[in-house]
Amino acid sequence: MTDILPIETDRLIIRAFRESDAEAFHSWRNDPVVVRYTLWDFPYPLARAEKFAREMAVMEPFPVGKYYQLMLEEKVTGTAVGDIGIGNGVTAPGVVRVGYTLSTPAQGKGYMTEALRALLPALIVPLGVQMFSTDIDARNPASGRVLERLGFKAGPLYEKRTLVRGEWCDEIDYDVSAEALLAHLSQ
Repeated sequence: MTDILPIETDRLIIRAFRESDAEAFHSWRNDPVVVRYTLWDFPYPLARAEKFAREMAVMEPFPVGKYYQLMLEEKVTGTAVGDIGIGNGVTAPGVVRVGYTLSTPAQGKGYMTEALRALLPALIVPLGVQMFSTDIDARNPASGRVLERLGFKAGPLYEKRTLVRGEWCDEIDYDVSAEALLAHLSQ
């Protein structure tokens, strides 16, 4: 599986985690602006980020039934700016769950659309992907726009679906078949 990594786009490198990514990862995992629409714990201790980076750095990419986190790095600066989680068959065989985060300074630049446009098609054959799926906090329409640019379709709004840090959050599911993704990206 490692033969598809790293993946380069015009502005980014999508690569495996390194232990040295812990501080950057911690910076956005511990940023209240970024955390608002996520399920992870806050505050997010640096020791936890260090442990996570160590685990990801040695994990074989895209294990079946688990999540594997990738790092996004700006080509020009070499700065880690976000991460993408790939859940290979965590809900069903052939279904890949996608989650992603960008640091606050990296938001609004089209980075996540660019990264997913390169990454998702590269996963289809090696992972036997039939469907990509995710869900977003309904208060985060920017994330929905990223998905729609890639051909994902929104499902219904689920009101008060998930309790996050004491607050009930509405969520929207998104999915796209591998075939529809490829057709959409070829337009």
